[in-house]
Amino acid sequence: MTSWRAAILAVGCLVAAGHQDDGLRYAAANLDCSRWAESSRSQIETIAGGRSGKASAGRDAILRVRAVDTTGGVSLEGWFDSLSVWRRTGNDELVPDTDGLIGGRYRGLLGARGRYTSLVQPFVPDEVAEVAEMAGALDDLFPALPPRPLAPGTSWGDSVLLVLRLPDTLVSGRALRRFALTLRHERREILLHGDSVPVPVRQTITDKGEFTWDPKAGLEHRARTVLVETSIPPNRRIRQAVRSRVEQRVELKRLSAGSCE
Repeated sequence: MTSWRAAILAVGCLVAAGHQDDGLRYAAANLDCSRWAESSRSQIETIAGGRSGKASAGRDAILRVRAVDTTGGVSLEGWFDSLSVWRRTGNDELVPDTDGLIGGRYRGLLGARGRYTSLVQPFVPDEVAEVAEMAGALDDLFPALPPRPLAPGTSWGDSVLLVLRLPDTLVSGRALRRFALTLRHERREILLHGDSVPVPVRQTITDKGEFTWDPKAGLEHRARTVLVETSIPPNRRIRQAVRSRVEQRVELKRLSAGSCE
């Protein structure tokens, strides 16, 4: 083979390698019949009318997922096999009965890179809704994935989202890819529980954490800290300014494969 043909072949191999599929995408093959353990712990601080208060909240759950590939992404159906939520304020503790939510179906469409569109949400009993936000339980469950392969130490993102590939790790003989993810966005209005009219706010949400990915099985583990800082100015419905700070630590772990029934 002449030298120039060898050079062209080498360049072609490099280009192909640079565009090769790294398998980093959501698909029914790595989500169908999966079981997940989710835990959440929150610390809540609120200041209203010069008076401050502190509270804590938590959630522990086992979630099951069915998945089917479609032309628009992965069609998901999820439900809780078990769920406990609680909230403590001073010496008071609320532990609502969650039986009315167990088995209720969440349905939505998950894009290959993690964009989720909710289509159906189960009925959330009022006593549960007062303690935990469960209507959007699948909305940000799965982390965003970069649209192109990343080498360790490189990143992808913008002013809102940043994904950094960390050094790989070896777990039980399996090489897992590790990523750090930072998401930051703002809201100018929110819906308060039991209200249908948005309230103007200044809210900043910062989501930082890591996740591990098995090239064959998909997402394995995700740990994150979500900081939500909210300021509500006085208005016709809220007479005094309200400020709150919520720090939430969330962990999602894939369990051994279970029955699809």
